[in-house]
Amino acid sequence: MSTYFFYGTLQDPEIAREILGRPLSGCSPQPCVLEGYKRVYVAGATYPAIAADAESEVEGLLVYRISPLESSRLSRYEGKDYKIEELEVTMKDGARVPASVFMPLPALRLSNRSWELNMWRRHEKRRFLAGLRRNVLV
Repeated sequence: MSTYFFYGTLQDPEIAREILGRPLSGCSPQPCVLEGYKRVYVAGATYPAIAADAESEVEGLLVYRISPLESSRLSRYEGKDYKIEELEVTMKDGARVPASVFMPLPALRLSNRSWELNMWRRHEKRRFLAGLRRNVLV
């Protein structure tokens, strides 16, 4: 079983359920931050990636008990533009915990525009979910 840091659309329980095939609550999600990175839009898309930025941190969820099948589903969802790296996230109590993080490959074009989960839910989630159900990430 693996532990992952969810920092984008997978923080949304509906999206996580679509990808994992089970409720996000079953993964014991815990709030945490990844220091030294910022979350930005992928150029031309509604979803984010993270980029190094020493002055920033990304809020997300540490999720536990991800099975090999679920890891495979996550990798398929993230696609060829990402690789998994083992990084440390900081929990609310200050503990630093290792987690698998989907990091964008250098060829993936990122915008400078900050991505926020609540804004995405209000303005882009419906379109994103429709695309996801057609196997197209928008």
